[in-house]
Amino acid sequence: MMLNFLPALTLAAALAAGPALAQTLPQTTSQAPQPAPYVSPDGYRDQRPLPTLDPNDPKSRDAWLQARGEAYRRAPDSAQTEQELRTTQALNDEIAAQNALADKADEAARLEHDAAVARYQVELRQTQERARAEAEATRAAQNQYDRDYAAWRDQVQRCQSGDRSACAAPAPRPR
Repeated sequence: MMLNFLPALTLAAALAAGPALAQTLPQTTSQAPQPAPYVSPDGYRDQRPLPTLDPNDPKSRDAWLQARGEAYRRAPDSAQTEQELRTTQALNDEIAAQNALADKADEAARLEHDAAVARYQVELRQTQERARAEAEATRAAQNQYDRDYAAWRDQVQRCQSGDRSACAAPAPRPR
């Protein structure tokens, strides 16, 4: 009977010790390195470095502009038709008018802001002066109260010490 029990006990001990034994043994299997997670490139900016710009070389300038996504080159006026020149001039005039309007709006906003700041400064000074005057009035009233209270305490002390004239005199009245 003992023989049947021994293999079962050995099997149970091996199963119980298995996880602990696996933690203490060194890893013998080599795992493949995990690839870095995919990060999408910034869709708003070309990731390539810009070529060097030589301002005196038109080809260098064109390559630099094209790398930035700008391939526009202004055609000389002689290569444009009269209609293109009129259209260009009309667009330029419209843009200049919009810019002048925006400048006027900015100036008006700046003047309004400056006026608002000046009004605020005046109101702030008035509020500070009013607060100072109120604090001074409160301080003067407190000083008067302290003097009246001290006079009353003095009169009470004289009355308690036996001075009958102090007992008959009216108590000082606060103002």
